[in-house]
Amino acid sequence: MSSNTKKSFLVYYDNEVIVCRLSDDEAGKLFKSLFPYGREQIKPDFDSSPALAMAFDVLSMAIDRDTEKYQNRCEKNRINGRKGGLAKANNSKQSLPSGKQGLANLADRDMDMDMDMDIDYKQIADLYNETCVSFPRVIKLSEKRKKAIRARLKTYTLEDFKTVFEKAEASDFLKGGGEKGWRADFDWMITDKYMPRILEGTYDNKNPQESSEPSKPYSSHPIQDFLDQTTEDRDFYDKYWGDEEVLHG
Repeated sequence: MSSNTKKSFLVYYDNEVIVCRLSDDEAGKLFKSLFPYGREQIKPDFDSSPALAMAFDVLSMAIDRDTEKYQNRCEKNRINGRKGGLAKANNSKQSLPSGKQGLANLADRDMDMDMDMDIDYKQIADLYNETCVSFPRVIKLSEKRKKAIRARLKTYTLEDFKTVFEKAEASDFLKGGGEKGWRADFDWMITDKYMPRILEGTYDNKNPQESSEPSKPYSSHPIQDFLDQTTEDRDFYDKYWGDEEVLHG
């Protein structure tokens, strides 16, 4: 699959009236035929069913239209990337590798845009709310929260998110059982730093005779460690405090 080939296709509500006129068997055949067509332009043989053939023509034209828009956007990004690379090279005498990196960044951004169409952010938020009943609920999905979810999905699966939420709900420490009563929340759980720690069992409950807080290595600079942690916490909450989008349902 080439780099400018879409990894998904859309089915629009406008087509509902056409699909609903088909039988369940015909609708199933129609849906299955969209995948090979979207990937390799393979058309099915629906000559024996005029209604099914007409429905496929309508949906395939929508796929063609969206694919053309996507390819035009990719080409536009490549052209802009080349122009930007040349301008930077002339102004700051950058080497060729810098230009390549600029193009790679554009490709990553385009991949993020395409990936964003496939992510069900509300599904992850609902999974958290249903599992982590001892924590503050997620009421709104800000763009920063979506960005964090998108970043984690490049490394982890939906099943990993489920495991993180289950482990957090089972952890006395993360629910405020530590000496200071600190309690985790959704934003903290899905950070690049703490999500793998939860998965690895860092915050799992210890034996009764052990401390309820996760063990930390001995430090010869306790004052500096305290200052570093305070700065880290402040930066974290500054990062995740912004305009938010209401999470409905």
